[in-house]
Amino acid sequence: MNKLNVAFTEKKMSHSTQKQKRGRMHGTREDSLSAPWKLLAGILGVLSLVLMAAVLTLGILMVKSDVLESSKQVPENSSSLPSTISQSGCYYGSCPEKWIWSRGNCYYISNDIMDWQGSRTDCMKRNSTLLKIESREELNNFLNLLSAMYWTGLSHNVTASSWMWDDGAALSQELLSVVKDFPSGKCVYYGLQDSFVHDDCNYSTFYICKQMAMQFLF
Repeated sequence: MNKLNVAFTEKKMSHSTQKQKRGRMHGTREDSLSAPWKLLAGILGVLSLVLMAAVLTLGILMVKSDVLESSKQVPENSSSLPSTISQSGCYYGSCPEKWIWSRGNCYYISNDIMDWQGSRTDCMKRNSTLLKIESREELNNFLNLLSAMYWTGLSHNVTASSWMWDDGAALSQELLSVVKDFPSGKCVYYGLQDSFVHDDCNYSTFYICKQMAMQFLF
């Protein structure tokens, strides 16, 4: 091999070596520049996940707060109480299922008919009593919306010779009056048009149970 060929070969090898070195230096420089960006991207990804978790947690807390707040509020439109067919107007946590909430009390309106004693017994099984009217508001805003006859907790006490509620309280004549229907009737049902009628206690009709609504303590 002559000197010219040797020189050309050495020059070619030298050029190839320099090219490889420049390639390695360029790759190292790119790696050193991309490392901070990769770290920054990782940090941003973690922050995004934390933010999403915080938003989700806040949303859950707001929903729970709205539910608790609505359960403490008195319904604005008492006239929208359901009838004996639809009994799903109860606020969450305030009354048992299928009971109706109204002015701090829970009412169960039966779909079955029973005599007075059977109605009284069924109410006791539900940890309640037959309906007792305690105010004109209760009479006007609740009972007037009903469209059938319902046994109440009012009956004639022979010993006291007066009308008394199931809990032993005497009837206030200023609150309501009893209309005679059945001469020997000792039990009172609520009829239509704001009337309370005494009838034979063995007569079967619908009935209403009543209990105090659950009180929330915070």
